[in-house]
Amino acid sequence: QAEQKLKVLGPVLVVFSVIASIYIGTVNNGWKWFSWHPTAMIFAYVGMSGNAALIKKVGGKTNTEIHGYVMTLAALLASFGWYVIYTNKDKFGRPHNVTWHAWSGLVVLGGFIVMAPFSYLALNPENGMYRTNSQIRMMHKWGGRFLTSLSWFTCFLGWMTMQQNFISRAAFAIPLVVSAPYVLL
Repeated sequence: QAEQKLKVLGPVLVVFSVIASIYIGTVNNGWKWFSWHPTAMIFAYVGMSGNAALIKKVGGKTNTEIHGYVMTLAALLASFGWYVIYTNKDKFGRPHNVTWHAWSGLVVLGGFIVMAPFSYLALNPENGMYRTNSQIRMMHKWGGRFLTSLSWFTCFLGWMTMQQNFISRAAFAIPLVVSAPYVLL
């Protein structure tokens, strides 16, 4: 069943990320430096971390390693997205970290950045110091689920800021809400 979820939902999450990114470019009257912020975040948190969770559910040493590599790449891509918004706000003289979107985004990014090296050192199936410790594994699993859930919510908060009409908001939220139980639980 986990393999079937990966085969169906994996591509759906990537296609969702592509469509959302194309839409971002069209509603902003063309691609701008800012456009890289939501695109990087949506790909990192929805397309990549969603797929990494699905890959991990399939099980096995190789899939666990792939999960770790994809989550690390997601953290790096999200860091680029943060850099974009930081420099964009500086360029226009806007204040940083003044919204719920920004605050939750900082929590998610910080969590992803901290979890990547810790998880490699602690849970790497080859030589992780705590790879057989069920309590550490459970904390990692539920901490990751929390961060991924919060990242999807944060993406939605950002989308709400950019999109004022209900149809656009619903078109963004519904695929996330429908996918969440399959990806996160």
